Amino acid sequence: MSDVGVRERTRHGLPVLVAALSLVYGITGLAWLLGAGNYAFGPVPPDGERLSLLARVPDDVGAGLIAVLGILGVPAAIGHTRTEWSASVYRPLLGFTALQTVVFGLLAPSVTVVIMTGYLLVLVGLPAGVGWLIVGAWRQPATRVLLSGLAVVLVGLEVTTGLFDRAAFGEVAVGIGGVPAKVGTMPLFVTGAFLLGCGWAILGVRGLRSTRGQCLRCGRPGARWTRPESARRWGFWATVVAVLCPMPYALLRMTWLLPNPIGFDADDLNAEPGIKLFGLGLGLIALGAGIVTLGLIRPWGEIWPRWIPIVAGRPVPIKAAVIPGAAAATLLLVGSASLIGLLWSDEASLTENLVYQLILPFPLWGAAVGLATAAYYYRRRSTCTSCRQG
Repeated sequence: MSDVGVRERTRHGLPVLVAALSLVYGITGLAWLLGAGNYAFGPVPPDGERLSLLARVPDDVGAGLIAVLGILGVPAAIGHTRTEWSASVYRPLLGFTALQTVVFGLLAPSVTVVIMTGYLLVLVGLPAGVGWLIVGAWRQPATRVLLSGLAVVLVGLEVTTGLFDRAAFGEVAVGIGGVPAKVGTMPLFVTGAFLLGCGWAILGVRGLRSTRGQCLRCGRPGARWTRPESARRWGFWATVVAVLCPMPYALLRMTWLLPNPIGFDADDLNAEPGIKLFGLGLGLIALGAGIVTLGLIRPWGEIWPRWIPIVAGRPVPIKAAVIPGAAAATLLLVGSASLIGLLWSDEASLTENLVYQLILPFPLWGAAVGLATAAYYYRRRSTCTSCRQG
């Protein structure tokens, strides 16, 4: 591209939001550098686990980096709203944007964001989703029979294992109530860094599209592999991998219902019913994630099934699949960076670390979900309302 003005710059609120959040981290990083406590990206007490990759450097260095990038990020983010930048001047801004994305989106966050998301899905998403599906499925004779069978299974589990006893729910409630005192503000700052990194990444993608003469909204004209017929082929295999990745973890958790669970002592699990119940909830979330991902290549991923209330039979909006899929892929990839560093710096053996990676293959899972979601988008997107390309 010639050294001409970069024409299509976004004037939406994202650059302003990124600038505001950068200022927050700039001020907070400066406070940490001057001696304020509760530095969020250092080793986590009491064991000193280094969940964040930024914890590999001294706290003062990390705090200083956060302060400098946060403060400089304010004018840099606002720079993404300008229209008169020349391409040669704009490229350094893109380089700085990439640095911000790496630090805030990869080094500062940790697997904590994935853990928090999993916990929220168990506590809020699982009950809401089950209730929503029950309402819709009860309207259909075939699924009504399945629901009745499921109810019989749940009653059988309660009678044989006491899985849903009051003690289990009470233990879960007590555990949740004690979380704020244990973790403090660390998850808040980690999540904020993750969101800031995502904001910088979006600005970077928009900037690259602009310098290449592509539409900021859809990225057209794109490469050959983004065409629907091509995306259908490679997206199929990406989706298959994405569906299979959470299954080892889900099946491992389901063995907690057996007399001899894999990798755990049955007596220890029965002694802590809250942990057992919550662990099974995480297993169900993993199983549900695989099933939902399958919809990216199945007809019910384009038309809402009959057992979905209110929207049954209507086309599935592309954003309804793309936004959750992109968010899940980003969470898994960001969490995998710190998880791998945590595992391979531990005292566990090579075999144990490899087994753990097979049970929770975050890097492969995140990449597969990202590719599967991208293929779904490329296959279903219509004519762009901004550039009118189809």
